[in-house]
Parts: sequence; structure tokens; C-alpha cells
Amino acid sequence: MILPLLFQILISWIVACCIIRIFNMALSSTDAKFYQEPALLTSILSAVAIDLSLKTKLRIGKVLHHSFGFCFAAVYYIIWYSEFAEISWTTSIIIGVISALIRIISWTFLLEIIPTVHTANFKGYYLQLVFVHSIFIIAAFSVDWLLL
Repeated sequence: MILPLLFQILISWIVACCIIRIFNMALSSTDAKFYQEPALLTSILSAVAIDLSLKTKLRIGKVLHHSFGFCFAAVYYIIWYSEFAEISWTTSIIIGVISALIRIISWTFLLEIIPTVHTANFKGYYLQLVFVHSIFIIAAFSVDWLLL
């Protein structure tokens, strides 16, 4: 029972990541102020003065970002299958907004404790986070719905 669920989480995560990547590419082509989390994670790793090359820090940033995404997808499935909340579009969007708020709080905290990391438009970045996390969970929900 656990293996099919892990497979479903993995497929859901991959599909959601691909959809988010397409969304990010479309958004970044029209808005030069788009922020990518792996790049922000790399700048945080640089600010912490970890003695690694920039290329390695970027790879670590990407791995961390995708690991967080996989963890979020797993938490969504735990919520859905523990019957804590009904599996529906409305619940999925609400969970996506809550996920975005968690990310906004975590980024705000990280940027407060590491003041050397700067970006120009965090309001735009935070607004984008709400949309991206909503799209992520809708994609995860769609895969879940298709695989049932």
C-alpha cells in the first residue's frame, strides 16, 4: 500500500514541478522582476559563507528547493488520505494558499536573519508565491484525481 502511494506522490510532484516550470518561464519572460527560489537559496548559502563553489551552491539550492516541493506534495497526500480534509478543488486551493503563507513567513524570517540577501520587489515575489503554490497543489490534486 505504501509503494503505490509513494509512486503517486512522486508522479504528482514531477507533474506539478513541470507545470510550475512552464508557469515560471512564462512569467519570467514578461516580468524581469521574477525571483527563482533556487537562486535565492544560493544567495543565502553564499551569505552564510559556506566554502563551496558557486556552481555547487546553485545545485544545492536546486536540490533544497525540489526537496521542499516533494515534502509539500507528501504533506498534501497525508492531509488528503488521513481524511483531515475533503479532497476537492476548494480544499486544494485553500491548502495552496496556506502553503504559500508558510513559504512567505519562512522567506521573511530567512531574509531578516541574513540581511545581505537583497531583491528589489518582494511584494511581487510573495504574490507570485501564492499563485505558484496554488498551481502546484492544483496540479498535485489533478494527478491524484486522474490516478484514482
